[in-house]
Order: sequence, then structure tokens, then C-alpha cells
Amino acid sequence: MTTTTDATRDTTTVGWPELITAAITAVVLYLAGGLGIYLLDLPADTSGLAQLALSAVVPALALVAAILVRRRPLSSFGFRRVGGIWLLIAVGTAVVAMAAASLLSIFVLDRLFPGDSTQSDYQAAVHGGPAFFLGVLLIGGILEPIGEELLFRGVLASFLRRWGPWVMIIGSTLVFALAHGLNVVFFSAVFMAACSTYLYWRTGSIWPSLVVHATYNSSSFVLQGLGF
Repeated sequence: MTTTTDATRDTTTVGWPELITAAITAVVLYLAGGLGIYLLDLPADTSGLAQLALSAVVPALALVAAILVRRRPLSSFGFRRVGGIWLLIAVGTAVVAMAAASLLSIFVLDRLFPGDSTQSDYQAAVHGGPAFFLGVLLIGGILEPIGEELLFRGVLASFLRRWGPWVMIIGSTLVFALAHGLNVVFFSAVFMAACSTYLYWRTGSIWPSLVVHATYNSSSFVLQGLGF
């Protein structure tokens, strides 16, 4: 017998159909877009912007695909109102995480991954002149964080929530970090994603996660632009 509670849960919970659809959509579009950028053989700075744009658009489309599977309400994916204090906490959390990741990079990661070129195209875009720098801040500092949070928190973390905060936070964090590769960026991604997912768990809203990610990315690009 299906109770009212079960029926309500069935129409509001992010499940396997949403997760699988989002994952397949993201993988296919990332591969197609990445291949397209590679075949175009763009200059490094232009390629950097194109890669950031790809990382903004693909996850957003994956969320749209997930929503269309069973017409779940947007609240199921974290679109809920949240108090302004949580947005301020998100900014502070991002700044602390950025400082910790920077220290880890300076004293540990640069020695473990000498000459790592993972971010070379992004760095070329940062230093490609004022127009490119503004493009990086807009696309990489705002749009890419929005896209990635929609997928990794809005879909993945929402799916993992049923197993409690530890599975939700650790699972979403590791998948997000691994998606960025086992390189110098991995640990930085862990710092950011852990903070983002924790706030998502505490508030049930994706907005603090978006603020954390956007603040973190923007701070990183500004530091790179300043030569740090």
C-alpha cells in the first residue's frame, strides 16, 4: 500500500533516472565539446575561454535533461530560498578555503606536480589582456560555477542525500574532484566541493553552494592575474 508520504517522496526526490540521465548527457556533451575544441586548434587563451564555457554550458544542460525525465520540481534540485546570513557565510567559507588551498599549493602541490600544465590554457586566458581577463571572470568566475553546481550539487548531492550527510558530502566532493583529474587541481577541488556540499546539506538550498563556488573561482583567477 502506498502512503501519502511515500507518494510525496516519489514526486520530489532525485532518483536514479535523473542521475543517470544527467551523467550520460554530461559525458556525451563534454566529449563532443572537448573534441570540437581540440580539432579547432585554437590559440591557448581562446581555448581557455572555450573550455570554461564548455564547463558552464554542459552541466546546466545535464540538469535540464534530469528535470525533464520525470518533471521533478526545481526545489528537488536545491532551488529553495535561504537566509542572507547563509550567503555571507558562503563568501567567508570560500575565502578561507581559497587561502587553505593556496597554502597547500605553495608548500606541497607545486613540489608534487612540478611543471603541471593542466591549467595552462586558463592561465593564458587570464594573462591574455583585459578583454580575456574579464571573460575569464565572467565565464570561469560566475557561469562555470553555476553550471557545475547545478550538476554536482543540484543532481548528484541531491541524489546522495537519502544516505545521510557523510555519503552526500564525501560522495559529491570526490566525484567533483575526480572529474577535474588527478593533478594539481584535485585537492583544490576537494576543498571547494566539501565546503559547497556541506552548506547544501545544512541549508537544503543550492544558493550558498553557488556563492561558495563563484567566490572561490573568482578569487583564484584574480590571484592568478596578480601573479600568485
